[in-house]
Amino acid sequence: MMRISQRLDYALQATVFLASLNPGEHIPAGTLAQRLSLPRRFVEQQVTALARAGIIDSRRGSSGGAALSRPASDISVLDVVEALEDVVLDVPRQADSAVAQMWLGAADSVRDYFGSVSIEQLHDRQREIQAGASPMYHI
Repeated sequence: MMRISQRLDYALQATVFLASLNPGEHIPAGTLAQRLSLPRRFVEQQVTALARAGIIDSRRGSSGGAALSRPASDISVLDVVEALEDVVLDVPRQADSAVAQMWLGAADSVRDYFGSVSIEQLHDRQREIQAGASPMYHI
């Protein structure tokens, strides 16, 4: 079984949420954590890591908070993964092993897929999911 770290999952959730902000708008990390129902300290740590990687613009002060540093269409899942994880998929790297070569091929495929998915695409899909989950009221 392969596992995605909670750290990466939270960071992607936060990044997708930030894609919903208006240009120039920032949201405090505590508010972001509250909106996502995630632990505040953990969200703060991911925002800091993503800010160091240049994915998030993080500002202090009364008008501060977090926002994407560039358009969501220009940020891939791979960008977020590489900002937080050493490798996309940690696999054995033996040159003389057919099994290791297979794992490397799988890692390359995952890397390519993550590179092809933008935060904007995830944001759009999340909006579709939420729209479908909204209660319908008929008069």
